[in-house]
Amino acid sequence: MLPPLSVCFSWVATHVSACLYLSVLMPRLTKLALRTLYLTHRWAGICMGLLMVSWCASGIVMLWHGWPQPDEKAQQAVYAPLHLPDTLPDIPSLSAPNAQFRGFRLASIGDEPVLTLYPAKGSSFAVDLRTGHTGTITPEDASVSARRYAQATGTYQEPVFDGTTTDDQWVLDTHGRQDGFHRYRFEDISRTYLYVSRLTGDVVQATTTASRRWAWVGAIPHWLYPALLRRHPALWQQVVIVFSGIGVFLTITGLLVGVLRLRRKWPFSYYRRWHLVHHLGGTVFGLLALSWITTGLLTMNPAGLFESEQALLYPQRVNGRTIQTLLQKLITTHPSAWTQVQGVVLADKVSLRVEKRDGHSERLTAQLQPERLTPDMLEKSLHQRHVLSPQSHLSLITRPDAYYFNHATRIRTFPVLKGTAPDGTLLYLNAQTGELVAAFDTPAQQSRWIVYGLHDLDLWEWLRKPVARWTIVFPLLCGVLLIYLSGVIIAAKRLKWKMDKKT
Repeated sequence: MLPPLSVCFSWVATHVSACLYLSVLMPRLTKLALRTLYLTHRWAGICMGLLMVSWCASGIVMLWHGWPQPDEKAQQAVYAPLHLPDTLPDIPSLSAPNAQFRGFRLASIGDEPVLTLYPAKGSSFAVDLRTGHTGTITPEDASVSARRYAQATGTYQEPVFDGTTTDDQWVLDTHGRQDGFHRYRFEDISRTYLYVSRLTGDVVQATTTASRRWAWVGAIPHWLYPALLRRHPALWQQVVIVFSGIGVFLTITGLLVGVLRLRRKWPFSYYRRWHLVHHLGGTVFGLLALSWITTGLLTMNPAGLFESEQALLYPQRVNGRTIQTLLQKLITTHPSAWTQVQGVVLADKVSLRVEKRDGHSERLTAQLQPERLTPDMLEKSLHQRHVLSPQSHLSLITRPDAYYFNHATRIRTFPVLKGTAPDGTLLYLNAQTGELVAAFDTPAQQSRWIVYGLHDLDLWEWLRKPVARWTIVFPLLCGVLLIYLSGVIIAAKRLKWKMDKKT
């Protein structure tokens, strides 16, 4: 039975009214949404524009001028030949029951033989081998290291002690920062400052007027790294995450606006002058800008997204009495051509890596006999301790690969032996001593490609070469800079127009 005519008429009228209402409302909603998008992008750009320009420009500077680093050859010139005492003093920390150490190191700091011990638990500390006293290296002895380093770089002025620091602008993220560094200045033409570890006597940082100036226009603004902020790591991390997040939002909204405002024919935009540059620049380089700012955010590991857990893959321990016995043998042998001795614990055995005056190094057994570490020997011991996966074999690496390569703040040594742990972690071990020099677990491998590879634009070896940095990376970063620089100019004109309108 058909419904009454009045019911049919009512149903038609209702739906027609709804369609008419939507046809009027939807354009208004669409217009409101678009206007909100434009205004949000505009004001986010006004607030963030200068910071985005700073990040882009400093990133370009960092292609050639990174964070100041000490000269590697001059670092080696710090160490004088070892002059050990005739008898080993009493060292309570070594003779204590159950004393366990991760390793040890012996070197001459000034004219003083210093033993640096790395306990299994707790902080590292230095021992004067002449007296057995435990503590830190004095400024007088550390100044000898500073003088030798400076002379190796061509500076012959005397070092001037400038205090001890843990949070100087130039050592904020340096290994061993908690132990402090003696700072020395030189009245040379470069205004050199050197930082010497109070624990090991190593020159851990060296800056000059030029390297400091480049850092202030490169690494410091790029990492938001002024000491005032970086002294508070948790706050610094949150500030970088928040600003990077706003930058991601700004870039995404810019891409949406750019696509919506494209025309189908030249000049492909409704804008003119700087607005045209901003629009077309964002269209061409916008995805690169989004990739760059997003990966910059991810380098901070927000919410532990790429948190690596590779810090201690196979803990090695040696007891204090074993170190005491080795020291007694060294004193008896009294080597005069050595500059450093590094204790290496591998497969529950201790060996020594000896640095000589001529720059060569040698591996010795605990009986002070030369021994060459072969890949088969090392592979067998690591398989026995289940450090390597059963299917993994060590391969000799003599040149950089996808994970192990030089970086502006990280110098790699070769040759190394590469293998895979049972959990998939990539291990890189010193080919001479078997020391673990680098490791990449699953999060580190993922971040290498997803985060740092895209952020540094060094996904392949050829991209890390100077020619590629000039011809590919530099022009691309200039294109990204153009987006944000034109945005700042537009924002400045907009604000000026607003102020003129009010007056």
